[in-house]
Amino acid sequence: MPIYEILSSLSDSRQQESTCLFNGYLEDYLAMYEERLNEEQKVIFQHLLTISPKMKICSELRLNINKDAIANQIISYRDSFKLPQGQIRCPHVIYDQIREQERAMILSFGEQEAYVMAKALYFIMSEPENEYEGTRNEIISMCANEKQEEFLQEAIRRFFFQKEKAGIVQRWLDMHIFTSYDEMYECAKAIASRQMIDLKEILQSASDVQDTINRIIAVWFLMKKFSYVQYMMDKNALYKQHDGNVKKQRQKAKEKCDSISFVSYSELWKLVKEHHI
Repeated sequence: MPIYEILSSLSDSRQQESTCLFNGYLEDYLAMYEERLNEEQKVIFQHLLTISPKMKICSELRLNINKDAIANQIISYRDSFKLPQGQIRCPHVIYDQIREQERAMILSFGEQEAYVMAKALYFIMSEPENEYEGTRNEIISMCANEKQEEFLQEAIRRFFFQKEKAGIVQRWLDMHIFTSYDEMYECAKAIASRQMIDLKEILQSASDVQDTINRIIAVWFLMKKFSYVQYMMDKNALYKQHDGNVKKQRQKAKEKCDSISFVSYSELWKLVKEHHI
């Protein structure tokens, strides 16, 4: 089923059983949730409406991890399989149907780290045997901020209107946001490491400790997922660094994934008890 059709069918918080906060026209989202958005977000969304007035948005879309997916088995972060359904949240997915072509873009507000997070979320959505299976060529990822607004709009024009292939547009964005793929991996490691350093503070400020622990685990999983899948998708690395040997590429991808350190679920709860959080 095409991505526009799938996303359009999802229920939001206005219905009894929801899979996201809001799902509908971007214009309506701006009217309903204006107070939740900062000025930068409002400006960017308004500009997107000038590109396509009928653009839709799915906000805070809940995603699930397929523990049986081969990549997830190789990543082998078992604590992530304990997460409740819908724990992974995708901040914004904009989507449209233009001249019978269905397209979607995952948006995470921010700069380089937001871009890595958006790509990690794409890797979740594009996992095999889930509700989005078969749509991977209809989705790209991007960070949204005032500095990159011109490139965001250009990406939408190229992908939504000019029907360029998802992989071509995504690689163009990769090389605009980062100077190299190594820089992308370092960014993912930095996200995971900062969470490790700030762990006690994050837990102490939690209003809901269980939910906070789940969110911590989700971030570590997303960075491991990004590091592994991004490397496995890199054809240059396959042929230039591994002589076309997929087994060697997979070994290196696993090393990158394993470099994302974490604290186990049980240790997180131990920290909570030790510090009377």
